[in-house]
Amino acid sequence: MDPPSVPSPKLIHTGIWVCHSNLGVHMADVKQSVKEAFLGRLTKVLESYLSGVNKVRAINGWVMPVLMYTFGILRWTQTELDALDRKVRTTLTLHRMHHPRSSVMRLYIPRKSGGRGLLSAKTLHNREIHSLRNYFLAKSESSELHRDVKACDVGLTPLSLATEQWREPAVLSTTDREAVWREKELHGRFYKALHERHVDPRASVHWLRFGDLFGETEGFVCAIQDQVIMTRNYRKYILKDGTEDVCRACHQPGESLRHITSGCPVLANTEYLHRHDQAAKILHLELAFKYGLIGEKVPYYKYVPEPVLENDRARLYWDRSVITDRTVPANKPDIVLMDRAESRVFLVDVTVPFDENLVKAESDKKLKYLNLAHEVTDMWRVSSTEIIPVVVSTNGLVPTSLHDHLKRLGLRDGPMIARLQRAILLDNARIVRRFLSLSP
Repeated sequence: MDPPSVPSPKLIHTGIWVCHSNLGVHMADVKQSVKEAFLGRLTKVLESYLSGVNKVRAINGWVMPVLMYTFGILRWTQTELDALDRKVRTTLTLHRMHHPRSSVMRLYIPRKSGGRGLLSAKTLHNREIHSLRNYFLAKSESSELHRDVKACDVGLTPLSLATEQWREPAVLSTTDREAVWREKELHGRFYKALHERHVDPRASVHWLRFGDLFGETEGFVCAIQDQVIMTRNYRKYILKDGTEDVCRACHQPGESLRHITSGCPVLANTEYLHRHDQAAKILHLELAFKYGLIGEKVPYYKYVPEPVLENDRARLYWDRSVITDRTVPANKPDIVLMDRAESRVFLVDVTVPFDENLVKAESDKKLKYLNLAHEVTDMWRVSSTEIIPVVVSTNGLVPTSLHDHLKRLGLRDGPMIARLQRAILLDNARIVRRFLSLSP
């Protein structure tokens, strides 16, 4: 009996032999198996207790390779790859990690640039196909084996090495995606604010790169930044469903996210004050520990500042009026620190404005306490009194000047900004959630 015939191999790629179809391997069945394994891993990651950033890392490092090993072997169409990316997004939405109306382009932009850092199956495939084809074509000039492989591949693999008129698949770069994100009417507003001259973009996206927010919270914060939350303003002007654009809390016209997070008078003395105090507590706690006024640190949300703390090194006031010889209307900064050794006083005031008002909020604070600074210098007989405005926007944008202000207080600006930003973003998300729970 003659030995069974073995089909001759046509291409060797990553240790896998692609042979004639009489081997009985059906590509449709293989694709289906790959998709099931891919979606199974994706679901396991999204159902885990990892933080949002670690879920994305797990998807990129554990889920995406299921597909990547088949690129250049299985013939994936652009339509199929688009469908896979769409399935990933809908699964993220199902697990509340991505708002269905949030920016799609932002999802695939690196986190250091303000995106979510997710890898796209289509982009990975097209880049891999392009790289593999260039590799084989370059090797075929010096290697007989690669030359034979090239000659055999007449439409057998997605690389089509023997085809001269090969259509190169499109690959969107990060710059391309940022350009699309920037041009969007709603989504692009945060991008433009992030790249203003007075904003530190690296510090402003620190929470995306190193934060430990849950995936649901991260997705909700990004939806707020993309301004796709279902406010009455959004329903009237974007969805055009005939909703009357009146705030459900203060009943004034214009229920936009800007109004909800920083402009509603009903929320000013409750929700905004709570958000403000959470940030101010972080500063007070750090200063009190630095000067030995408290023995140990506690979580800021459990910290209850004392109105006055004092020792031989410093005196620290919390939300306390400063009595002066001459009447000064603005005499109650959030924190007043007297450094006895340096013979100087710091008037620290925290504000959380909307993105567009970062510069104005800082200059307003300096002007507001200018008279008090002169009075304190004379009255307490210190060499200088400095006004320290601590400004972080409702969406976590950080002005470049904040680094210098925190260093003037002797604090490590990087970790301090990260803690302030996280506290503000969490409380801002809480404000929006509570507001949306009001009767529509």
